[in-house]
Amino acid sequence: MKKNKQLFISKSITELDSLVLFCQHQNISLLAHSFLQFEALPFRVQYPFQAIFFGSPRAVDFFFKQEALTEDCYIGCIGEITAQSIINRGYQPKFIGKNSGNPLEVGLEFKTQVGEKRVLFPQSITSNRSISSQFPENQREEISIYKTQNNSIHIPKCAIYVFTSPSNVDGFLVENKIPANAEIIAWGKTTEKHLISKGFQVNITLKEASIEELIPIMFSI
Repeated sequence: MKKNKQLFISKSITELDSLVLFCQHQNISLLAHSFLQFEALPFRVQYPFQAIFFGSPRAVDFFFKQEALTEDCYIGCIGEITAQSIINRGYQPKFIGKNSGNPLEVGLEFKTQVGEKRVLFPQSITSNRSISSQFPENQREEISIYKTQNNSIHIPKCAIYVFTSPSNVDGFLVENKIPANAEIIAWGKTTEKHLISKGFQVNITLKEASIEELIPIMFSI
């Protein structure tokens, strides 16, 4: 990557320790802002379940603020970051998605592993349901446990934009435009699809959707 470029990523700076160090060493101006605020919703689990799937660390946090799990519950999650949130709560996930940037692929793998178990999906009220929709209705229960709200601000023009979710894309576009010559990086297939639907050309799509994957890519931009 050339030096003295401006990089924007739609994440809170508190989540970006390794990226902050990288940008400092490469003399890159880093702008970080999540356009999302999260609010818990009251929820009730209606049916017994033998497995549960968490699609984000936020789903983990909001679920365990109200509920607990039995020792024999089969716990699945989208990827390593969400897995760590589960472990921090004292539970050990049995399924961890290997390619969190492609939730459809993760969903198929999870469905194979979980078999005929009835699965609970705690998720955002605006979830894309990429994974839960792969299960028949009689095998799944979807509960909305939190909602997202846009926290839009003006972002100075940058050379590179990293968008981490469809909702962050929408929050960004409330007060901002992406320059025509900017490089666009999507945090996985779902975000890529949303950017394309908005008329943008995505230059790179992350497979694992992680900072560890992003940093080496930055050298080639």
